[in-house]
Amino acid sequence: MPRRQGLDRALLVLGVLVLTSASVRFALSRGVAAPWIAPDEQLYGLLGRSLVNGEGLAVLGEGVAYYSVLYPLLVGLPFLGTEPATGVTGAQALQALLMSATAVPVFLWARPVTGPRWALVPALLTVLVPGLAYSGLLMSEALYYPAAVVAAWALARCLCDPTPGAQALFLGLLALALATRLQAVGFVAVLLVALGLLSAFERSLAPFRRLFPTLALLGVAGIAWIGARVALGGVGELLGAYAPLTEAGEYSLGGVARSVSWHAGALALVTVAIPLVALGVLGWEALRGRERDARVRALVATAVAYLTVTVVEVSAFASRFVDHVTERQLLSVAPPVFVAFAVWLRRGLPRPWPAISIVAIAVAAPTLLLPLDRVATPSAAADAPSTIPLEKLGQHMGESGLEAVYAGVAALLVALAVLIPRRAGPALAAIVALLLVGASVVASHELRDRSRETRLATFAEEPRNWIDRSGARDATLLLTSDRLWPSAWHELFWNESITRLVRLPEVERIGVVPQAVVDPGPDGVLRTQAGAPVEAPYVAAPGPVLVVGETVASAPPTEEQHGLTVWRAQGPVRLSQRVVGLRPNGDLHGGERADVRVYACGPGTLELTLLGKQGAPTRVVVDGAVVAERSVPPGGVWRPSVPAPPSADGSGTCVFELRTDGLVGSTRIEFVRAG
Repeated sequence: MPRRQGLDRALLVLGVLVLTSASVRFALSRGVAAPWIAPDEQLYGLLGRSLVNGEGLAVLGEGVAYYSVLYPLLVGLPFLGTEPATGVTGAQALQALLMSATAVPVFLWARPVTGPRWALVPALLTVLVPGLAYSGLLMSEALYYPAAVVAAWALARCLCDPTPGAQALFLGLLALALATRLQAVGFVAVLLVALGLLSAFERSLAPFRRLFPTLALLGVAGIAWIGARVALGGVGELLGAYAPLTEAGEYSLGGVARSVSWHAGALALVTVAIPLVALGVLGWEALRGRERDARVRALVATAVAYLTVTVVEVSAFASRFVDHVTERQLLSVAPPVFVAFAVWLRRGLPRPWPAISIVAIAVAAPTLLLPLDRVATPSAAADAPSTIPLEKLGQHMGESGLEAVYAGVAALLVALAVLIPRRAGPALAAIVALLLVGASVVASHELRDRSRETRLATFAEEPRNWIDRSGARDATLLLTSDRLWPSAWHELFWNESITRLVRLPEVERIGVVPQAVVDPGPDGVLRTQAGAPVEAPYVAAPGPVLVVGETVASAPPTEEQHGLTVWRAQGPVRLSQRVVGLRPNGDLHGGERADVRVYACGPGTLELTLLGKQGAPTRVVVDGAVVAERSVPPGGVWRPSVPAPPSADGSGTCVFELRTDGLVGSTRIEFVRAG
């Protein structure tokens, strides 16, 4: 009866823990301006809305390569019958609960080997990692975190008790993880490595024989998958949207090794190092054949295999595509390590010699060698929330101060794992928990602030669905070099009235969203590469681009990029004028040049309003000749009217060049046609 009461109390605490975590995470997510990380969040949101509306995995009506099916379904459900803002809120609430609920399988995994009281420790740590901030964003981590942890737990159960039911459960959960993110393909290697470790622990190949049905089914499934994908579209279709990962020529052994070192060090940030020491000690004892509990052997084999394979898999990816660490792809490694930590605490901190020294060095080395100047940077925030506190600390202390504090704290944590008295074991759990809480608070607030900055940089103070609110329908979004590429994804996500995307030739492709390359001819008509004119009732174009038609609505410029204007087009989309080279606030800096391109240029005048700021000479140049010049005094205004060249007959393009030796502002640049 006392044992039952203890379990009941632990389950009650677990329930309170999950609900409290979900509530706190949801409250924190309400301040996050999601979607923020372009194009990942917007793409998942658009795919989800398309999927739940019965249109399949498509964007703007066109199918895209496979990324995931379960996560778009999850994130799409809250958008059914609601506007995007309500859908985002619903997704944040669902994800906060889902990520927090990962504590449940972690508790169930730990309880048989630690007892219910100690099993609450890994459950608590699981919901404290800074990476749970992704519950406020539309990122697949929200589903992959619990899916991968449950799959790892099922693998450990298979290793311990490989009944047909346990093996079937593992295969089913592996399929679930694969449907969430293709990263789960690494579980095949995890299985093989875990079996190898367990065989070493038991001094027998029996683990491989016991799991032969699973190995055989995975082999058959793998062959069938490869055959189906190759038949569908060739070898390049094997990994769907992740096909570029197979380009082996782009990898280097040195680059991958360096990335492995970085990500091994990053694990210390995710787990606070001490639990890694615990796992290392348990692994050492199991390798020496001293671990008598089959459940612990299975736990250690799974945790070590999953950690090792995931670090290598993620590091290989990161070595090509990012210049920091991608902690978000390591998140699911932490819970199994926390379970091993609870076992070590429950046993009274066993620290056999020389194992503890070797393990401590193995943990400390990559941790201390982590290049903070490369990984604790503003660009790493979206991929590595645990590095945000280091970045903030570096802003206050400087690079050398940060490195000193980081090295000191890391060394202290490893030393505590080695030297703290056994009776103070619970203090180690408290230290890990407190550091995770502090890092989570800092990371959550920073993601909130940065996502809000991105929203302001994209929409200024306008509503995010301002194009829909304007009444425009079946609108075409024109991409030029005047706006940052993520803004296109934000506009697409929030404005369902955008049904087509086109870009000028100098603009790089912005991802998998369908987009046509168009170019204005001398008459200003936008034409595709096939020569067909672009037909659209409404066009959203950057502020420096004037379209022939009627202005419907405008979003103002920001410090980072030009504004956006919605036009009601008259017939084929035709540009009247485009200004290239001005800053978003209308300034032109010394040594720079702005071109005013007038399409179908005929008789008329270019009307300018220029603001003096430094009193430097400012010139208007046409066909290489200066046609107007003045040194506008600071605070002064110059309003020149520059006539079109005599040769302008309405059939070609005129180019007016603005040049200055200092700094000049502008409020009006408009070609007024005669008549």
